[in-house]
Parts: sequence; C-alpha cells; structure tokens
Amino acid sequence: MISARRFASIAVLVAAASSSLLSQQGGTPDPERAAARQVLLQLASNLQEGQWAQADSLFAARGVHVLTDTAAFHSWADYRDKQLRSTLASVSGLKVAHTGVEAQVRGNVAWVAFKQEISGSAPPARIARGSAVLEKLNGRWTIVHYHVSR
Repeated sequence: MISARRFASIAVLVAAASSSLLSQQGGTPDPERAAARQVLLQLASNLQEGQWAQADSLFAARGVHVLTDTAAFHSWADYRDKQLRSTLASVSGLKVAHTGVEAQVRGNVAWVAFKQEISGSAPPARIARGSAVLEKLNGRWTIVHYHVSR
C-alpha cells in the first residue's frame, strides 16, 4: 500500500507536469508564445500597410535566411527588394493576413507556423503556408529564418 506521504509527492509531481503541459498546449496564456506570435501578426500588418522600415525591424540584422517556393535569399533585404515588393505592388486593394499562427518557445528560440494570404481585387489570392524561427535578442523576439511556400 502507498503511504500518504508518497501519495502526496506523486500528486504534486502530476499536478506540476499537467500544469506545464497545459501551458505548452495553450491552456494557460504564455507571454513568450504570445510575443513570438505577435511578431508574425505585426509583419503581416506592416506588409499590408507598406511600412517597410517597421517590417525590417522585425528581422535580425545579419544571418537571416528566407525561403520561398524554390528560391532562397540570404537576407530579408534581398528577399524584400528582389521579390516581395514587386509581388505586393502588383496587387490592387492589397490585404495581407497571417492566420492560424501557432508559436512554440524553448528558451530564447521560438518557431512559428502560420498561413499567409495575400489578396486584393487582382490578381487572384496567393495562399501559402509559412514558418519562422525567432530568437530573443536584447529582450525582443526577432526573425532569423522565414519560409513561405504555396
């Protein structure tokens, strides 16, 4: 038979593990997950509004890789200038949304999965799945790897 003391110890361990699992699965709001998620939501808003400087500030200054469909870029600026600006400029009535944004955080690294929709009155909507890797640098979440593909 199990002693009361041993039972209490097991109960505390189970409660702690359940609480941690619940937090990871979204049952308890996690401010770090929310902050990492917010970076991708802010990026969509900046792109829609043409706020390039604000979008730039969400990315690390060096070491960023951007992957899109079959293209690879070695910096956010390279992707922004060689592909993204012209793609967004071709859409009248531009709307950019990141939905289904799900973040996971481990220490100072986060990875975020999302659905990206670029739409407007013409051409047809472009829907892609995306993922981003963020690193917490100087107290804020910063994108260090970004991938979108149709």
